[in-house]
Amino acid sequence: MTILSTWSPVGTPAGGVPTGLADACLRVGRDLLGTIPERLPAGFRWMLAEEGPDGLPAGPALGWWAGEPLFWRGVDVTLPDARLALFVADLVQDHLTGYAFVQWPECPGHTHPLEPVADAGEAWWRCPASHRKLSPIGLLAGPAPA
Repeated sequence: MTILSTWSPVGTPAGGVPTGLADACLRVGRDLLGTIPERLPAGFRWMLAEEGPDGLPAGPALGWWAGEPLFWRGVDVTLPDARLALFVADLVQDHLTGYAFVQWPECPGHTHPLEPVADAGEAWWRCPASHRKLSPIGLLAGPAPA
């Protein structure tokens, strides 16, 4: 694995990170830091890497870095922006649930987490039981800073 870039959860990455992917990470990072900052690994950063496991062709992989790679998964950086936001949200949810035992983001009044969904080209957090959209991804903790 070759690390191409690392950047802060709500920062702007150095060149080479596609704009749609950088925006998706910013939106999910904003939701993370606005809701569960104390449950996140110390000093974590987004990580974009080139990965070619077992001799397969290399491709971009997104994950978290905290002095070493914590997790990553191959990403199709040509997806539309809303689909990239869903990918990043799902990637983070999988890691937090499976390895940190954190259900995130919590669904108000329920015992399950919200689910990321796309509707009309926008990425949302939605209750999986009622299908009610609760917040656009990136605005879960309130409006974005100006």
